[in-house]
Amino acid sequence: MKSNFVNIVGYQFERVHTGVISWLLDTQNSIVPMDAKYEILRRIHNICKKQIDFQIHEIEAITCIPEYAFGRRRKIDIVVKIDLTNRNTKFLVIEMKVDAIPTSEQLHGTQADFMQSNNAAPNDVLFLLFLFGSAHVCVQPALQHFTLFRLPEILEVFAGLHLDEHIYEEWIESMKEEDLRRACIQSHLKDAPHLWDEGYWKDKGYRTWLPLFYYIYHDLKRHSKRYAEWDIYSGQNNPVMNWRNGWLAKTILGYNVTFYWEFNFEAFVLKVMLDEKKKLPKRELDWLRKEIADLCDFETNKGGRRTQDRYGTFNSLYKWSFDFKNQDFARIMSDVDQILANIHPKLTAL
Repeated sequence: MKSNFVNIVGYQFERVHTGVISWLLDTQNSIVPMDAKYEILRRIHNICKKQIDFQIHEIEAITCIPEYAFGRRRKIDIVVKIDLTNRNTKFLVIEMKVDAIPTSEQLHGTQADFMQSNNAAPNDVLFLLFLFGSAHVCVQPALQHFTLFRLPEILEVFAGLHLDEHIYEEWIESMKEEDLRRACIQSHLKDAPHLWDEGYWKDKGYRTWLPLFYYIYHDLKRHSKRYAEWDIYSGQNNPVMNWRNGWLAKTILGYNVTFYWEFNFEAFVLKVMLDEKKKLPKRELDWLRKEIADLCDFETNKGGRRTQDRYGTFNSLYKWSFDFKNQDFARIMSDVDQILANIHPKLTAL
């Protein structure tokens, strides 16, 4: 990993990116010429599929407000205010994430609060969601009124401005390095001494462990015939790649349960969610776990193992362990696709 100010401060910190965007756009910074600022605004409008409706000579001032606050209730990562001559003020309202994803409710709240507090016309505001890191390979929320900018779109907006300034150059370089980390994850995995060598990954600029696994999962799912059906997200304590079409509601012994399938780290796991209103008792769950284990052992020639007899709302029933470093990704997903083909129809028939 090359040393530049972004890597030193931390690529994962959103304030690094808000700081550079403010430095680029705010008219108090005269180092960046106005034509470069206007070009950034034009490119943003283009990706939002909106024609920019003001000319460069109409701009009186551009003011960037990081951590724009609504009292104690909510903060927006950055608001860009564009004052125009004899025209309504324009706004860019930007939420940004690196390795986390905002909820749809958060985006809706941001949009509603901003419009209410500023009394702005809808045509005068663009709502933007910038995803700088592994967040851009994760499942996305309903975007409400936001336009999504993944890393390629962010680079499309900001790269190639011919600014001979190290702040700009190092920021662009850091984003290109991040995109390479995503693209090269499988080759970096093959070169690793072992998967859990944290020093190796950090030397290459990866953030462990959830963001690293998001990139691994993103590459892994490409090899599944169910490619479009896998969702990547955080399970709080572990990374998740869930089979979206595998959620199966059933009634077992008079209790409502829901079966589902997902990767957690290197394990592929069949799980069950219990209904909190009328919860399947532990004794019955232990029985169900044994029945499922017998089914999975038979259908996959004992390729996995029964899980421990833990009890909660979300419960693992059976898991298959894989070795991401030493096993071929295509073979792993071929095995997983076959597991689903063999077992999921049997669950449906219960």
